[in-house]
Amino acid sequence: MPSGDRHRQALRAGLRSMLRIFVIFLITQLPHSEALQCFAGEYEINGECCPMCSAGSRVVKHCRPSSSTTCMPCVDDTYTEHPNGLTECMRCKVCDAGARLMIKEKCTYTKNTVCGCAPGDFCPHAAGLDCEMCRPYTVCPPGYMVKKPGTEFLDNVCEVCPEGTFSATNMLRTCQPWTRCEEEGMREQKAGTATSDAICVRRGLSTTAIALIIVLALSLLSAFAGTAFFLWRRRKRKDGGTR
Repeated sequence: MPSGDRHRQALRAGLRSMLRIFVIFLITQLPHSEALQCFAGEYEINGECCPMCSAGSRVVKHCRPSSSTTCMPCVDDTYTEHPNGLTECMRCKVCDAGARLMIKEKCTYTKNTVCGCAPGDFCPHAAGLDCEMCRPYTVCPPGYMVKKPGTEFLDNVCEVCPEGTFSATNMLRTCQPWTRCEEEGMREQKAGTATSDAICVRRGLSTTAIALIIVLALSLLSAFAGTAFFLWRRRKRKDGGTR
């Protein structure tokens, strides 16, 4: 056989081989392409569209051309929240006491556990209504007031008492004004601070007033003594003249 014929035959054989490979490739891709067209409420498995199991259950046996999907309810702290083609139910979340978490809503067959915080704590890292970690509220100490009370997801907001006011205990909602001693008819012995009230005492006599009173008393006593002496001398003279 001439070499040209052999070359043409080899070329045709190569083309047929490539065409065969291409056809096989298309055939193997067809089931996959069809599987992507499963309806809502179905899942794809092994090139077939099977009916999903309802929430709260899982797949025990996939469907076949002659039978539907076989499902089983979730048990033992497991759940599935949506219709699914899962062969295992999801494990319920455990609220970690080390992260100060407690159960807010218990797990059911159709809903996962929801974790929350105990009274006195708030959740700074929330995922929807669920919490990942809790922290204790900030305590507003004496000298501060609670500007904004904490919520489930926000901490307390503290603010320093304004000038002229005080708070003597933790977590007061408002600061109290200092007592105005003058308005109470007293004098101020000690000024108020951010954590204590002003100290008032009853008004007393000043040193100057006391000195004036003593001088006045001595003056009156001296005048009284002088008058008494004068009257005594006068009476003595009268008595002497009578004799």
